[in-house]
Amino acid sequence: MSDILVDTSVWLEFFRVQDSPYAEALDRLLEDEQVCTTALIKAEIIPGARTPRQFRELKDYFDALPLAREPASLWEEIIDVQFRLKRMGINGINIPDLIIAVVANANGKVVFTKDSDFRLIQRGLPIELLECP
Repeated sequence: MSDILVDTSVWLEFFRVQDSPYAEALDRLLEDEQVCTTALIKAEIIPGARTPRQFRELKDYFDALPLAREPASLWEEIIDVQFRLKRMGINGINIPDLIIAVVANANGKVVFTKDSDFRLIQRGLPIELLECP
């Protein structure tokens, strides 16, 4: 079952540094069919292709992954989380990270990321993070 929502930061490492611990962990998760994605992550990764062929390959690759969908309440939830974080003195969390966190929370997914902002987001939204083994 695809319970792991892999953040863009891990995908970038996977495609650039194949022998990193993150890439190796993602490879195992993919083999076990535990990975899902979001429309946002697809939009962040696929346009980075260097050639039309690579673009098609990335598109096919990501289109084959299960999609965690955005909840209808996405923007209201982002506003609420940002407000809670700001009240705690946490500023500067970018919207794409908040979107990924809200989508993960709404779909009951664990986030696999290298981005430390997700630890801060956890203070305002109950998301689970996967640690790199």
